[in-house]
This record gives sequence, structure tokens and C-alpha cells, in this order.
Amino acid sequence: MLLHFGPRQQRLTVLFYLVILLLYVELASCSISTKLLRKYAFWLRGGEDSALSIDNPSENKTFASKNKLFKWANKNATTLANKDDREASVRKREFLDRIALISQSLLKKEKDARLLPPRAADQSSNRTEYDDPNAITPQSDLTIPERHIHIVTTAAIPWFTGTSINPLLRAAYMHRQTQQYSNKEPWVTLVVPWLELPKDQQTVYHKVFANQQEQEDEIRTWLRDEANMEDAADPETGLQILFYPARYHAGMGSVFAMGDIMANMDPKKMDVCVLEEPEHCNWFRSPGDGWTKRFTYVIGIVHTNYKEYASGEYHGMWTAPAIQLMSSAMVRAYCHQVIKLSAVLQTYAHEKEVTSNVHGVRSNFLEEGKRRARGDALPSQDDAQGCVQTYFVAKLLWAKGLDLMLEMEDYYRQCTGDYFPIHIYGSGPDEKDIIRAFHGRQKKNESSQEHGLETALSMEGGSTNLTDSGKLDADSVNATTDSSDAGSSSWRLTKSAKSKFKTLKRKVDEVDIPKSLAEFRKNPIPAVFPGRVDHGTLRNYTVFVNPSVSEVLCTTTAEALAMGKFAIIPVHPSNTFFHRFPNCLPYRNKIEFVANLRWAMTHDPEPLTPELAREFTWEAATERFIAASAITWEEAMAREKLGWNKVDERIAWFHNEAGKGVTGDMLRKMFGAGPVADQVKYIRQASEGEFNDEDSDDDEDDDDGLSAKFRRSSFAQALRASLDDIGSFIQ
Repeated sequence: MLLHFGPRQQRLTVLFYLVILLLYVELASCSISTKLLRKYAFWLRGGEDSALSIDNPSENKTFASKNKLFKWANKNATTLANKDDREASVRKREFLDRIALISQSLLKKEKDARLLPPRAADQSSNRTEYDDPNAITPQSDLTIPERHIHIVTTAAIPWFTGTSINPLLRAAYMHRQTQQYSNKEPWVTLVVPWLELPKDQQTVYHKVFANQQEQEDEIRTWLRDEANMEDAADPETGLQILFYPARYHAGMGSVFAMGDIMANMDPKKMDVCVLEEPEHCNWFRSPGDGWTKRFTYVIGIVHTNYKEYASGEYHGMWTAPAIQLMSSAMVRAYCHQVIKLSAVLQTYAHEKEVTSNVHGVRSNFLEEGKRRARGDALPSQDDAQGCVQTYFVAKLLWAKGLDLMLEMEDYYRQCTGDYFPIHIYGSGPDEKDIIRAFHGRQKKNESSQEHGLETALSMEGGSTNLTDSGKLDADSVNATTDSSDAGSSSWRLTKSAKSKFKTLKRKVDEVDIPKSLAEFRKNPIPAVFPGRVDHGTLRNYTVFVNPSVSEVLCTTTAEALAMGKFAIIPVHPSNTFFHRFPNCLPYRNKIEFVANLRWAMTHDPEPLTPELAREFTWEAATERFIAASAITWEEAMAREKLGWNKVDERIAWFHNEAGKGVTGDMLRKMFGAGPVADQVKYIRQASEGEFNDEDSDDDEDDDDGLSAKFRRSSFAQALRASLDDIGSFIQ
């Protein structure tokens, strides 16, 4: 049986059987003397196997002596048994301690979620330095001088998305924070993806960088000019930037690493790691040492509610629990501490979690809030929206609450007799459908689509007619068949007919079929769609309307409140942080929405006090981040008693083992990794110098032996579809 395992597995298996044998010998030896004495006492009593019987009258002379001998043997057997039991108990305890020591030494390769040194976990040891239960453990204290911090994310500028902007600003402000209690060396490193394929860069960035230095220069330029952080943007003394190879997954709209992210990191600087979206970073990771093994302390910040997005799909009944389980396993296995931006997120590891808003807004939003508080007038060129007060900024997806916006528009009309005008900024996959729903569906579109189907069937002098029901006329099809095949039992289409049907299929695909019931609306709403803009430039609006309940923590809501505007948002766990601000107008139902909107349109927002304005700054967000990352000795002792750290280690080990070899690449393909599935193959080619960009242009259809039947199974297809659907929300 051992031949089926590798050398390491063989050694562990042999060790396991030796431990079992040793345990058996220990337990057997401690009870053998007790068994012999009890057997002798049984013989003295005259048991079935004995040659003597105390009831035999012929042996009355010896009965008294045998009775004394019996009492002596029974007494000594009991005494010896008690003594042996005590000794056996001690030996068992010593034996199990030795086994635990061996187990601990085997598991030392993976730094677990323990936050205590070995002697701190021992209650009998002298713990004078841990007597204060509220003191912070050194492992989790980010204010200790000269600690190297790596912040790892899955997106980078010029892709302006939440997972590129927020980690960049967090790293910049952490750099500024570390300069206060460390020497002037750079202690913070931002780790971002480098899209190796030019086609990926063109898709994501709409431009192609010649090398990593060009992209780094653009990141530093944005940090200096837009974020006003010249100290962090300095390439010599400021924030350090490190790239890792990555690919773009078009189906999921996300970037994933290729190979080991930690391969290019300096082992001497691997102290603290911050994983932005830890589940995303580890779903398709390459096999290798885990984050908790190589870093002293790992913090995960969860941005996206993947489970909620999957639940909204038709196949969410079985894919949502699978995604929930995978996300929880990744967070458990690779993080010591988990920070959730709001309570709307699922439970990942209850003993490790803390809920805190560790995001801030850029200084230009706060400057606008100060301008409003002073009452300064806007420059004339900024007053371009006329008298429209309400607006909305988001990626144009139905899941961003735009269907709820339509419901509020209809109810507002019922209450007031008219729709409220609104400007909706943004772009996205559902842009055309959303615009059509707000502007109303026109009948001429239907007639033009029918006309397009009819004209599509006319080719090369032939004509194919549509019946009244919209189906193909059978006579027109038969006219295209070859006369020589008229008598054949199985008619087939000629080359010309096949070409016509291909054209028909292409035209049918171009027909814009509604994706939601909202697109059948006929009454137009006074909504304008100016396109995608920087939220910081929209300074003259006074009311921000955001009915979305799919967010974890909406950045645009924070930006609007920081600018001193009203924010009308639903009462929802994702919006709890904003309820403390006076210009936040939460609503529980439609009538409260209408009342809040009418009140906001007839009143001026209240100026933010300096104390409230500071809550939106990145300085305050950095302080919240440091506080949320800290773990006290009391919390560490409670975790130690729960014993979940060993479970986390085994999850990391299993995930690493499952991802090895050809089997690992096949499993990643099965779960929808697509172009990032061949992690093992990529590492091998990179080590051998055989990597070629052209060979990796399109790996999604390369299945490397994966069963076609399994690839087409309903579970595999639903899981891939669910991940693809989630991709549209996280771009």
C-alpha cells in the first residue's frame, strides 16, 4: 500500500503504525500483572477451570488455609490493580504528551493561527508579562516600529476599481503612519498584478505598457496628482511597489495571479501581510507554502459579498452554498484576522472576525465639503446640470439597485403626480437595457427588428419568407435543396441554405431581447445618462440617491456625504456606518423614501463638523484598520482554547495538496479558472524558460484530459456560470 504514496507520505504512514503499536504495548504491559492475580484468585475460589472446589467436603482440612490465601490474593490484586491504574494513567499521559510533541513538530512547517508563544499557552507557567488581558499581542501590533508590511491586491491603476484605489490609498497612508514611529526607510510595499498578455492589458486598461516600470510610473503619478500624496509617491523614499504575474479572466471580469505571488518577495521582509479580498487571492492559487507559513501575521479585508451575488442567479440554490463554503475555507486557511467592512457579509471564521469600515475618501471630496460649509460659490463652469438636484453614480448593472430606483420613481409619481428628474452616471454591461427601461420601450423597435429578420434571409438572388407567426416558410427552404436529392429519405440543406441559416442566426442574435420585466415599461422617466465621470467633479448636486442593497460598503455614498450632500439610502446592514451623519436620510419603505426626497429637495444640507468630517478621512480609516487588526491576550487565549487553529492548518494543507500536479490544474478548470487554471504547467514552463505569451492567449478551451461529460454536467456549468455572473459585479 505504501508504494502508492510519495516518500513523505510513506514516512508519515510508518510513523503512524509505529505509534499505534507503541500505544498497544504500553496499555497491555500496564495491566498484565493485574490479570494474573485476578486469575489466581479465581482459581482459589474454585472456578470452573480449577481442579479444587471449596464446596468439596473432602477438602475441609485445607479450606481455611485456601480461604486465607484467597483473601490475601484478592486484597493484593485490588491494591496492585489500583497502583497499576495510577501508574498506567501517568504513563498514558506521558505517552500522549510525547505524541502531541511529535504532532506539533510535524506541524511546525505551517505557522498556524496561534497568537501566543508556547509558554503563554501554558497556564501553569509564570505569565507576568501577560497579566493584562487587554494588552495587544506583539504579533498583531502594527504600531511596533520597523515592521515590514505587504498589501496584496488583485487590481491596479489604470483600472479604476475599488480593489485598486482603496488598497493603494491604504498602503500610502500606512507608509505615512510608519514614518512616524520608524526610521525614514520605506516599510510598506504594495503588491499588484502585472498582466503579462498585451491583449489582457488592452481589455482592462485600454492601453498596453511596454514594461512594469511604465505602469509603476502611472500609479505614482496618480498618487501624487490625484491623491495629493507626494511623499508616498516618491520612488526612493516613498511607497514600494512590487508586481506579480497575472492573467485576466474575461468570464469573471477579474484578475488572478499566475504562479506564486510570494516568489519575488524578500523573505527577510515578510512580517505583516494584508490580503485585500483574501478569498479572491486564493481560489485558484498555485501550490506552495501558505501565507500564514511565510508571514508572521496575515490580515484579510473582505470587500465583496460573493454569496449574495450568486444567490441572485437561477442556479444560486446550489452554487451559493458552494461559494460560501469555498470563501470561508480560504479566509480560514490563510488569515489570522479577518476584517469585514460591514455586517452584511457572511460569517467566515467567527473567532477571527471584526466588523469595521477601514476605507476612507480622497481629500478632494473633503475639500468640497469644506467649501459648502463656508458657503463659497461654485465656479461658473461647474454649474452645468441646471436645476436638477438628484443624481446617482454606479456601475450600470441591475444588481446595483436600478430596478429599485424604477420602483421608487413609480411610487413618487403616485404620490406627487410626476417622476423626479435624475442624472445617472456610469457605464456597464447592462447600460443599454437600463437606458431603455428608464426611457420607455418604443413600438418602432419591434417592427424594425422584424424587418431585420426578413431582410436577413435574402441572399444571392434567393428569398426566404417569414410566415405570419414569424417562422420560416417551408416552401422557401425546399426551393434551395438540390433536385437530385428530392427522392432521398433524409433531406439535407444545400450549401446556400446553410449559409442563409447562419446569416439568420447572426441576425437573431443581434435582436435585443429584454432581460428583465422593467424593460417593458412604456412611460419615460426624466433620466439622463451622461456616462462615466469622476465623482469628485459632480459638485453642484445636493441629493445623492442610492437604493442599492447589494453593496458591502458603498464608496460613493461615503463620498457624497463627505462632500456635504444629502444621501438617501435604505436601512440595511451595509449602510449602518453612515447613519451617524446628519445628512444621511435612511428609509425603510417607499413612503419614507418619498418623504425624505421631498424634504431634501426643499432644505439645505447641514455642514459637517470637523469631528464628523474626520471620520471620512484616510487617517481615521488607517487608525480604525490598526485597531481592528490588533488582538488582545484575552482574545488570543480564547482562540487557543477553541482549537480552531489546527483545523485552519489542515484546510491549508488540503488546499495545497489538491492544487498540485496535473490533477490540480484539472480541478481548477472544473471550477471555472479558465485562463488561470494551468498554474502547475505555468510554473514548470517558467522555471524551464519555455514560457511563451502566444501559447497562453486562449487556454479556456484546453481541457487537458478533463472528462467532457463532467465539463458539461449541470453542476460544473452552473458553478462556472455563477462565477462568471459574479465577475460582472466586481469589475
